[in-house]
Amino acid sequence: MSGVQQSPAPSLREPLWTLTAATALAAGLAIAGIWVPWIGRHLHAAIAAIFLYAPSLASRISGRPFDYRDAGLRLDPLGLNLRVLAVALAVTFPLFVVGFFAFYGFVCGPHGGPFTALWSGLCPYWRGLHGGSLRLPPEFLTSALNQLIVVAIPEELFFRGYLMGRLDERWPPARRLLGASVGRGLLVSSVLFALGHVAVVPNPQRLAVFFPALVFGWMRARTGSIMPGAVFHALCNLFADVLHTSYF
Repeated sequence: MSGVQQSPAPSLREPLWTLTAATALAAGLAIAGIWVPWIGRHLHAAIAAIFLYAPSLASRISGRPFDYRDAGLRLDPLGLNLRVLAVALAVTFPLFVVGFFAFYGFVCGPHGGPFTALWSGLCPYWRGLHGGSLRLPPEFLTSALNQLIVVAIPEELFFRGYLMGRLDERWPPARRLLGASVGRGLLVSSVLFALGHVAVVPNPQRLAVFFPALVFGWMRARTGSIMPGAVFHALCNLFADVLHTSYF
């Protein structure tokens, strides 16, 4: 008797080449923006366009189906999205505040030692918990719209909607975590998200985005939508801006 022939696992060639091309183009534009002011002023919009349209272009070239709605570019399920977003904010923002003051209180304090030198450009402006007060950055509303529309949605579509989706096709999630099916795709896409940030702006501190990427990926897996992750992504960036404006 002949056994049932299984279909071969989907190739990683298309998503990895797409990631490489998109990252290289974004990094090239970032370098060009240093020398050409017009490119520098429109850099974020250009990178957003790359991340938004690269999956569709790759799909046409490879002949492999890709659908924006299936990739999570939708508001539904609205109730679940809102609940997941609320839980993420309630759990992470207090931890973020504690970590912010603990970190800068140490590296910019009298016992920071060699770490103080690494943040020498920032530490002289550190006011500390009792020296600052909460205030919004200039043009906060414009910044909020920019973070959501130009930064968060394109990045979430590409890395969680497209890339993690392709990786999950290659390595089907086999574990359940707080109601979400997760697996190797979540970890690998988070690593690639962090490496992509460093490739565009060569600063090893940007590797830290690996950790919020795990949360963004879990939110995508839990809801099927990228929107709660995109809103959370934007709010994280905005919250960090508020804290830096208030205490530096």
